[in-house]
Amino acid sequence: MKLHVNQQKGLSLIELLIAVTIAGFLIAGMQGLVGMALDAESSTRAHNDSLQQGRFAMQMMVKSVRMTQRLMIPLAENPSTVYFESERDVLVVTLDPTLDRDKDGWADANNDKDYLDINNNGSRDVGEPERIDEDLGNDITNDAQAGIIGIDDDADGSVDEGNKPDDDEDGAVDEDNMDSVDNDADGSIDEDTAKDMNKDNAPGVIGVDDDYDGTVDEGNNDDDDEDGLRDEDWLDPVVYFLSGSTLMQRVPNINPVDGTDFQVNPIAENVSSFLVKRFPQGSGRVVLVEIILEITSSDGELVVFNTSVGVGSGL
Repeated sequence: MKLHVNQQKGLSLIELLIAVTIAGFLIAGMQGLVGMALDAESSTRAHNDSLQQGRFAMQMMVKSVRMTQRLMIPLAENPSTVYFESERDVLVVTLDPTLDRDKDGWADANNDKDYLDINNNGSRDVGEPERIDEDLGNDITNDAQAGIIGIDDDADGSVDEGNKPDDDEDGAVDEDNMDSVDNDADGSIDEDTAKDMNKDNAPGVIGVDDDYDGTVDEGNNDDDDEDGLRDEDWLDPVVYFLSGSTLMQRVPNINPVDGTDFQVNPIAENVSSFLVKRFPQGSGRVVLVEIILEITSSDGELVVFNTSVGVGSGL
């Protein structure tokens, strides 16, 4: 009788080495693929982060331009200078006259909380509009500095130079009264007013009952809204500027005590370029602002944002 023995033959050492080598190649290949996938994910994440930051910053700036009554910087080109005023790395507009952050029923830009009392009953009724930026002093931003505090208004390389009533930092004071005319021939309009904003030597507009109280030209010549107060409603600048490679927004606090009462917040990082161009109409009135923002993501990719917007087009 024969016994059948079930013999099993294992891998030889050579076969095992070959199998291990092949597995090593496979693992190395998989590691490479995984590394490439992780690099791609990281690059995509960096790109998306730059897109998100850029879109957020552009939305804020575009909204500020659309919802402003006044573009303060860039200034228009001054024919008497050799540098560019209309292309800047700074954007300044006045605060949105409809913005009410604390929901108290008064616009944040209405520093003196006054209104047009059409029926002269001493209280604000439906349909009676607020009066905003209607009684400026000779320091129109009320910040005790020439131009806008901390900003090179006229692009000459110096900040806050000159006397505080010099609102455009051009060396002259109160030379452009509020009349929609370029009185000082510097390309900009109504940018450097006096306490008597229209320089008519009368309270408010000469010969007009500005506040609907039945009396014409009552009070002091510097009382531009004939409400018995003077220089109580200044311009509230919203400023966008670069601090190193970070784009910052400076906005007035709610119920500010003066033009130095503001907060500064970063809105975009890794900014490689920020440019604002001002395009005037033939009359000198601003109709268009172009904003160009470039952000370099952490992987070195450049993301560019470019848009044009009409000043006050949302009001």
